[in-house]
Amino acid sequence: MNKISQLNELLLQQLIFDLNDPMKCTPGLYQVIRGIITDNRDQLDSIPLETLNEVEAILAQTPFKF
Repeated sequence: MNKISQLNELLLQQLIFDLNDPMKCTPGLYQVIRGIITDNRDQLDSIPLETLNEVEAILAQTPFKF
């Protein structure tokens, strides 16, 4: 299970990094992130608040809304 946790952490870090890259900010990326959030809805309480705030701020700048 430790490897799964590591992989999940790396995936989340990369997704946040990609959100900061205008060349990678595509509707597909946002769909992936939305899927990750939906799949992990039960774990949202364990995500650090600063991470959630960072993602929310980035998503607020998108040219389209969810």
